[in-house]
Amino acid sequence: MFDHRLILLATPRQIGVLDWRPGQMHWLGEYANDTAGLAAFRQLVVRHAQLPVLLVVDTVDEDYRSEVLPHVQGRARAELLARKLKQVFRNARFTGAWRQARETAGRRDDRYLLAALPDAEWLTPWLSVLHREQVPLAGITPLAVAYQHLLSRLRAQEPHVLLACRLNNSLRLSYYQNGLLRFSRLIGSDTPTQFPGNAADEIAKTQLYLTGQRILPREARLQVLLLDPSGQLDSAQAPLNADPAFRVQMIDMASLARALRIPDAYLAATPEVAPLAAIAGESLLLNLAPPELLQRHTEFRWRRGLHWAAGLIAAASLTLTASYWLHAQDLLNEAQKIGAEAQRGDARHAAIVKNFPALATRPDQLGHTLALAQQIEQTPFDLNALYVPLGQALSAHPEVMVKVLTLAQLSDRSADITLDAQLADFDGNYRAAMQRIDGFVATLASAPGVLSVERVSSPINTASTATLSGRTTGNALPEETRFSVNLQVRP
Repeated sequence: MFDHRLILLATPRQIGVLDWRPGQMHWLGEYANDTAGLAAFRQLVVRHAQLPVLLVVDTVDEDYRSEVLPHVQGRARAELLARKLKQVFRNARFTGAWRQARETAGRRDDRYLLAALPDAEWLTPWLSVLHREQVPLAGITPLAVAYQHLLSRLRAQEPHVLLACRLNNSLRLSYYQNGLLRFSRLIGSDTPTQFPGNAADEIAKTQLYLTGQRILPREARLQVLLLDPSGQLDSAQAPLNADPAFRVQMIDMASLARALRIPDAYLAATPEVAPLAAIAGESLLLNLAPPELLQRHTEFRWRRGLHWAAGLIAAASLTLTASYWLHAQDLLNEAQKIGAEAQRGDARHAAIVKNFPALATRPDQLGHTLALAQQIEQTPFDLNALYVPLGQALSAHPEVMVKVLTLAQLSDRSADITLDAQLADFDGNYRAAMQRIDGFVATLASAPGVLSVERVSSPINTASTATLSGRTTGNALPEETRFSVNLQVRP
């Protein structure tokens, strides 16, 4: 679908249209270069306006030059070729350059074939129709380039080949060196090429011209291929074979049809199809169209690229979605298998438990019994050992009265004791009271088995940030000497 295109064969008198796609082609006919022909051609273009178009030109007014230019790339190459084409062909509108090869010695310069259509005003009506209908023009190329692809299909291996082809009552002579076009000329229908010997004379004159221009080496033997569906070039074979400078071979329609994979009857009815079918699926080597005529084809290529990208993304998305769906189905099937297996296991377990003898108690009650047994087996703290250091400290300080004693078990090796106490008598001397409390705390800290001692509260807050408060008159009470101590004891 993306290679579907129209191939146009344009001459000063008419234009032929080939509808081509890979493996299929249809000759849509020829249209004369007059008002009626242009109108019919426009109707045809309207029906195929969405297809790209390649215009193949067959005219007497064409010029070829071989040039060796420095090897450059990118923008420098474009500027070099633009200057060279303007210098060689002056103000010709349809010009092009084809980089054919690179020299193997010296600076390894590039060898170009420069081509132009010096007088192509007859193309304007056809191009106007294409421009008005916004047809994407892929390019304009000479018919001799199409014949080069035809030689490739015929597998011509000789280094110097001259193809003589009679088409539309005109004789075209094209010279190819190592399979690449070097020169071509068209002899119009007003020349009597149908007379015996005239075609042979034109071929001999072309050979002399190529030798004189040093395009063809003097010692080279020229392989001449004659292609003529009407058979009028057969008379040129005998006189050319008599000359040792030539080796002549006729190309029959059957061999050409096999090379192009076209039915013999179809090729015989429309011989113009041969060069068009040869170039249809190939890349464009020599493009004579100016950039302004190729703008719509550039937009067409961008759209086609976006369509390709969208199609690939859609295909990848569908593939990924299908893979995820198949994976989900596998997981669902696996889950169903596991669920069925679990149900079968539960059924077997229920059948086994049903046959168990009756128990005096439930299994969860047995678990509680075991937990209580483990707690009973644990060795409790020796409370007497815990209170020994506290009793010793209280014996050494009889003025300390215990108000509250709190015991909290922390672990198997230590216990936490909180002691809330006060002094038995208090005469209002807070300094002396604090000294007695500090002495009690120090006695506790030095007792064996005491890991740490921390005074939680005291009658006087000695912090630097505390606010001074209290009274200096009245009777002193023992409750004013309340303090708390936290100690960690190891039995």
